[in-house]
Amino acid sequence: MKKIVSLLFALSLAFAAWAQNPMDRPMEAFPVAKETHVMCREAWEQLQNNPALAPQMVAAALQSGIRPYSNAVLAYADETAGPQAVVKAVKKLYPSLSDAAKADVLYWIGRNKLTALQKFVDEGLASPQAGEAALAAAFAAVQMGGKHNQALLDRCVEAGSPLAPEIQRLRGRVNGDDGDSTRNALRDQK
Repeated sequence: MKKIVSLLFALSLAFAAWAQNPMDRPMEAFPVAKETHVMCREAWEQLQNNPALAPQMVAAALQSGIRPYSNAVLAYADETAGPQAVVKAVKKLYPSLSDAAKADVLYWIGRNKLTALQKFVDEGLASPQAGEAALAAAFAAVQMGGKHNQALLDRCVEAGSPLAPEIQRLRGRVNGDDGDSTRNALRDQK
């Protein structure tokens, strides 16, 4: 009986240690291919050791076409070098990106409130189609807030843009939930 109890105790300790470090989990635990996970792990290690590599790594990741990888590298660059470190690289690369990569960049711009890249948000909102990048531009404009973005979003809604329902939802004006203080605070930020 003592052997069984000690075995169970050892297994529970091993499981607790395994659960604390996500990099030690089997690759099947991650929702991406094993190769992508390995690439993300290597990118994290490189950026931790040398944050100055962030612009080159972000550019390569965005051009790779592997969305989990490019989003991971953008997040890692934020953590290690800061979002301002890659603004110049993104500005140069943005026009040549696919719609999906542009959407990832626009979400990143919105989360970080990068006014230096406002031009891309404006272009996304001016798009005649409600593609993925245009929806991401609406998200970015709501996240960034301010009078300029407020006016852009108002014009889209008033003009009957295909983005209008999504803009209304993001602003918290759907189904009477206009009183949502979190969304209103995000919308009204300057």
